Amino acid sequence: MAQSIQIIDANTMIGMYPTHRLDMTVERLVRELDAYHIAASVAVSTIGVFHDHTLGNAATLDAAKGNNRVIPAATVNPKRWFGSASDMSAIRQQGFRLFRFFPVEQGWEIDSSAFGEILEQLAPLNTPIMIDAAESGGPGKVARMTADYPAPVVLSSISPETLTDALAVMAKMPTVMIEIHELRVPDALSLIADRVGADRVVFGSGAPRRSVAGTLQYVFSSALSDEDKQKVFGGNIRRVLEAA
Repeated sequence: MAQSIQIIDANTMIGMYPTHRLDMTVERLVRELDAYHIAASVAVSTIGVFHDHTLGNAATLDAAKGNNRVIPAATVNPKRWFGSASDMSAIRQQGFRLFRFFPVEQGWEIDSSAFGEILEQLAPLNTPIMIDAAESGGPGKVARMTADYPAPVVLSSISPETLTDALAVMAKMPTVMIEIHELRVPDALSLIADRVGADRVVFGSGAPRRSVAGTLQYVFSSALSDEDKQKVFGGNIRRVLEAA
């Protein structure tokens, strides 16, 4: 089965990571994709996460131009965003099909007014977003902030501690999905599929900082049907990106 699956990793990073001495160049990322037979990855530059989102988005675009297996994701830091809706539209038009947000790393609250304004600016562009919701109560805060958001919302960094909250959100909001790089609970994938459907689950590894092999094995060894594994590994995120 592994040979016939087209895998898309929805959660990868490129660039220097402040707390880890790792090779996180785009070349390293592509080697990881090759090693694990991954067709493509959605990537964001660490420059945009930890330093300057304008420079980071430019770095992400440069990496994607150099390799068509890298799908660029934009990021904006609400603590440093003073732009308008037209500025947001200009970022979108550069070729980004997904926006990512990092409240924990950047030290802002999901329910902040600044983030709410960014969502208002993104909403007319019908752009999917992925947001880390690692802290307790995070999924619920995302739900309240994106109640009227028209495009898919992917919850990232969901762990065993936040899974019940995420499931409660997903049961009420059909546009919310879950990315699984932190989710290693036995049978959790089957639980999610039974509650809200396997078409709401997205494969992501956190590579190259995190292990691709571990997350791959987590899905392959799950009790999901082969059809549902196909959805998780690539079908779901492909559908989201193609609709953007």
